[in-house]
Amino acid sequence: MKKALLVALVLCTAVAVAQNEQAAPASAPQAQSFSTNLMERDVAPTYSDLYCAGFITNQSISHKNLVAAGLTSPEQTQYVRGNTIFVSGGGLQEGSEYSVLRELRDPNHYQPFIGASEAVAATGQPYAELGRIKVTAIRGNAAVADVVFSCQNMTVGDIVVPFQEHEPVNFRKTSTIERFSASPSQLTARIVMAREFDAEVARGQKVYINAGANKGVKVGDYFRAVRGYDPAKLNGVDGLSYKAPVAEDTQKTPGQVTPQSAKDLPVRTLGEMVVLKVTPSASTAMITNSLEDIEVGDYVELEGPQQ
Repeated sequence: MKKALLVALVLCTAVAVAQNEQAAPASAPQAQSFSTNLMERDVAPTYSDLYCAGFITNQSISHKNLVAAGLTSPEQTQYVRGNTIFVSGGGLQEGSEYSVLRELRDPNHYQPFIGASEAVAATGQPYAELGRIKVTAIRGNAAVADVVFSCQNMTVGDIVVPFQEHEPVNFRKTSTIERFSASPSQLTARIVMAREFDAEVARGQKVYINAGANKGVKVGDYFRAVRGYDPAKLNGVDGLSYKAPVAEDTQKTPGQVTPQSAKDLPVRTLGEMVVLKVTPSASTAMITNSLEDIEVGDYVELEGPQQ
């Protein structure tokens, strides 16, 4: 008897729930809107970013003063902050500070894009900024100096030049990145090289652009890195993808991405960068935001001020 009452109670409850569900009106799906514009927090340049970024210039830099040796030479060949070194060439001032540079060459001979070596050569000579020294004594034609700041190891043959304060950079705390920007740019240039000869870069890394003071670029300017779909402007690996079939077996009329149709597609923004240093022929920029990997060879567009 008790079992029969329990079964009846369960059945009555199930019927009531079913009736309530049928009576409740179906809610319409909520409309969703999607935006391709992203508000991103920028990475602020640090002291090391400003003084260790390196540069490309078409101006001649004197090789008169060079790192000649260190306190414990010949055993020690690499010098960093806290070490004592000797500088040859003469003409340095006791108590003055000097920058240490390295004239660069790429030992890998790898070209991240077709014509990369020629593009760098047309822009100028790349230099790494290794750090700063302070002369403590002059002994004949040699200067004794302490390494007071180091970005990376210094060694014999590196170049010593007078130290110059870098211009401060006004950066955005946040940026609105337009994935497909409609704002026209007055200047389009190209990333011809990256620090440490990287081929792919992202947030926080440094790149060199083949436009400088000769094109009106200033410290603190922002560029957006962009990439289109024109196979002629893609690297060789990406361009090969256009040769792969895209049609489905069920399509009566298969589609195809042609070079002409690819040219008509909008360019997409890959990320943003702020200019840290400007020479007559080039700019050094730090990537403040990246939505995807940025490649050496990608194009950049000068941005206007954000509202």
